Amino acid sequence: MRALVALCVRHYGSVTALTLLALLLGSWGALHSALDVFPEFVPSQVDIQTEAPGFAPQQVEQLVTKPIENAVSGAAGLATLRSESIPGLSVVTITFSSGVDVHVARQGISERLSELGSTLPTGVGTPKLSPLVSSTMDLLKIGLLSDKVDAYTLRDTADWVIKPRLLAVPGVAHVIVFGGDVRQIQILPDMRKLASYNITISELADAARTALPLRGAGFIDLASQRVLIKSPTPAPDIAALGAAVITVRNNTPILLRDLTEVKMAPALRFGDALIMGKPGVLISLASQYGANTLTTSQAVERALAALGPALRAQRITLYPDLHRPANFIERALGNLQQSLSLAAVLILAVLYLFLRDVRAAFIAFTAIPLSLLAAVAVLNHMGLTLNTMTLGGFAVALGVLVDDAIVGIENILRRLRENTRLQAPRARLEIVREASLEVRGPVVYATAVVVVVFLPELFTSSVQGRFVGPLALAFIIAVVASLVVAMTSTPALCALFLRHHDERPEARWLQRLKSLQRWSVHRVAGHLKITTLVLIGLAIAAAGALPFLGGTFMPDFREGHFVMQVSSSITGTSLDEMLALGRRVSAEVLALPYVKSIEQQVGRAELSEDTWGPHRSEFHVELKPNARVDQSAAQEQLRGILEHYPGIQSEVVTFLGDRISESLSGETAQVAIKVFGDDLDVLEATGAGVAAALARVKGIVDLQFKRQSGTPAIAIQLAPQALAATGLKVRDVLDTVETAYAGAIVGQTFHVGVLLPEIWRHQPAQLARLMIAGPLGPVPLSQVARVDVTQDRYSIEHDGGQRRVSVTFNVRGGSLQGVVQDAQRAIAAAVALGPGVYLEYTGAAAAERQTRNELVLYSTLAMALILVILFISFHWRVNSWLVLANLPFSLIGSVFAIAITGVGISLGTVVGLVTVFGVSARNAILQLAHYEHLVEIEGAAWDVEAAVRGANERLIPILMTAAVTALGLAPLAFGLNRPGQEIEGPMAVTVLGGLLSSTLLNLLVLPALAQRYVRVSATG
Repeated sequence: MRALVALCVRHYGSVTALTLLALLLGSWGALHSALDVFPEFVPSQVDIQTEAPGFAPQQVEQLVTKPIENAVSGAAGLATLRSESIPGLSVVTITFSSGVDVHVARQGISERLSELGSTLPTGVGTPKLSPLVSSTMDLLKIGLLSDKVDAYTLRDTADWVIKPRLLAVPGVAHVIVFGGDVRQIQILPDMRKLASYNITISELADAARTALPLRGAGFIDLASQRVLIKSPTPAPDIAALGAAVITVRNNTPILLRDLTEVKMAPALRFGDALIMGKPGVLISLASQYGANTLTTSQAVERALAALGPALRAQRITLYPDLHRPANFIERALGNLQQSLSLAAVLILAVLYLFLRDVRAAFIAFTAIPLSLLAAVAVLNHMGLTLNTMTLGGFAVALGVLVDDAIVGIENILRRLRENTRLQAPRARLEIVREASLEVRGPVVYATAVVVVVFLPELFTSSVQGRFVGPLALAFIIAVVASLVVAMTSTPALCALFLRHHDERPEARWLQRLKSLQRWSVHRVAGHLKITTLVLIGLAIAAAGALPFLGGTFMPDFREGHFVMQVSSSITGTSLDEMLALGRRVSAEVLALPYVKSIEQQVGRAELSEDTWGPHRSEFHVELKPNARVDQSAAQEQLRGILEHYPGIQSEVVTFLGDRISESLSGETAQVAIKVFGDDLDVLEATGAGVAAALARVKGIVDLQFKRQSGTPAIAIQLAPQALAATGLKVRDVLDTVETAYAGAIVGQTFHVGVLLPEIWRHQPAQLARLMIAGPLGPVPLSQVARVDVTQDRYSIEHDGGQRRVSVTFNVRGGSLQGVVQDAQRAIAAAVALGPGVYLEYTGAAAAERQTRNELVLYSTLAMALILVILFISFHWRVNSWLVLANLPFSLIGSVFAIAITGVGISLGTVVGLVTVFGVSARNAILQLAHYEHLVEIEGAAWDVEAAVRGANERLIPILMTAAVTALGLAPLAFGLNRPGQEIEGPMAVTVLGGLLSSTLLNLLVLPALAQRYVRVSATG
């Protein structure tokens, strides 16, 4: 270290040139850094979706879901395994562990699925792995509306024009289309004619397949060449298909058009969409894992702009930003950058105010961009984005960054002033070198302590840890970079710019401050016992207030966007009924003056993330960017609208809150109580009992128990003796039923389906009359089977391979942990769990407990490491204990600031407390180390005057550090309710309060304590 500082002072010109080059290269790299609103906070995951047309949920569970779960269970990197079995679809969701190469893990899952081979039932599709997507998942939601073109054209435009173009944009993972009408050539039999000809639906389907073959024809080899034979490719020709022969009777061909209606019609719908309350097409884009949301959104928008003229020519209205997460990114980063820019100006002013030297202030200020740009370069090399958390880490680090330079510069200026008073002044460069080295040792140890203080946040593994981890990492890298700058660039710049004629006497107001400090230290030393008792009382009061401060560990984000989850209490509710509800809800929401747009998606689309039935829907509500409305009040108004509709279950959450909760528990609410067991009826009854108990708990809102039973169903029970009498096989019967009601796809190059006409398909009584083809002639289904109207379940969910149901709720107007504890007591008192049934509380409250437990463990280890560093850094052992004793008192101001502002205990306030802890420890270390220097190096006698002198000499650096940190965070504190500062705002408030108490303690109380106890150690 000595050689490095000496080298930089001796070659200050070259080091200055390298400093300028580093600033230029760092600025260029920062301008090209990836930007995002948050780091990747959700564990990477993939879905395995398997289509099982016509299968009931229990069939899907037993025959599809369980084999897939067994195949992938135990795969490398697998953290959690959840699944849902719904009519016709199995969805298995896999979450990977942190630190796993997700691409390798996904490949391992793919290999395991390939081993399933033909073990899945006939008719079940191939399991499909979803692409890896980013934490926010949603990239853009786009709406198409038109009163000039039909629903076919809208859907065709989305599927064949817009979707391929957007999939070609780098960073887009997939494009899902809801709504509109999918073109399908449908073969709709006339049941009366079929009966008269004794022809069954299965025979119709076979005839259609033979009319639409796709075959290769080979080639002919001649003597000198090979001639290819080109077979015809089936074309979507309705007339040609209608002319296909079904059979021949009495030498007369019977054609498809004789017994059926062949026409273009909409394919069967599993989902639909409303745009601004009107039927339209919704296009939902997801971003790839690791893709930059902002740049990918901008690339998609450029692609949409290129398609704009074609859409306008068709009279199609494009809604390009029904949900655009990039809006929040731009607002959040814009607000944060504005706050940091204002802080930079204020910091430069305060540096000049204290140093009273433009060049010295400039040198100190250059430490900030040099350190931050170096940190940005390291983060870029690690593949991390610049986001609100990393920028928040930089904001917290500002005081420490400039403190490294201030300590050296202020000591250099002081030594230069002393040197001018000598009869034989020493060489200026020698003074600069020795003054720089004089403070380097304590600064290194102080920096090490500050770094260790932030290590617990860096190693926390929960979702909250993924938020604060990048903040802690950015802080640590910036602080280490500032230490390097302080040992290289700062001494060189001082050697270049600080010359004899630049020296000025100390400002009078600083002299008065030092006089006031001397007087105060003497008074505190004279009444040390009373002062200590008062501080202990305040510390106890602050600690006692912590449990009553309330708050939620993960804050609600002010995105300007809300998600309204709405599901019917009756699982058999139809698409049309939910769309009718959606039109009414959309009209009420659009009447709110601050709402910009709304869209509704009902049910599911193929390979969509949301695999819902027709009874479930989701609204996305975008607020106007200039809307002056409290977003909490807006959320309550939206809740109020939904509360007016009977027979529905609903919740209103922010989009990021939705994603965070879903990553924690698989549900969108803050808290999910999962009921595990084997018997579905018992699970359902227990879940209903839990929901009833929670209905009486204060603070619970959006309470939902998604009852899955009660779905209308028609059960077919085959009679083996009747089958034998008619010569039918079970497969013959089931194939016919599937073709009639699920539809049989008979075309390979375009959609051609055989199914019953709507007039028959929508009459349950017609099922019993369905004719089944057999070797002894067609027979009605009622002759070989019993057909009963009954009820079934719509969905069966697994977690870790076990059946479960969930009861979910959000918390309003109370502490999350307190409400969950009340809920646990209410459930314990009201619900008796049957054999094999148990509950699991998941969601934000459980994640908070995990985070706090991890922080306590890691903080204990960090404290032990800090103690080791302190014992290494100090020659006087008592100084180590003085630093530790000083820390609890330094947090008094933070706790009172939290209480006064009402921000509560949250992720931001915890980071703020850690920051105050680090800054206070740093200042204490530097001050006590300065005492050792005065006594051991300069030979001063250890007494009250030495304690006061040392405190006076550290007054300016401590005040400058506090002022710089306060000014760096003040814009964040005053912008407490601005978007993107939901974590940084409470953090800034906490740090500002703590700075006040810790600065006063370090300047006034610590010198008195040192004078009292260090003297005993020194004489001893």
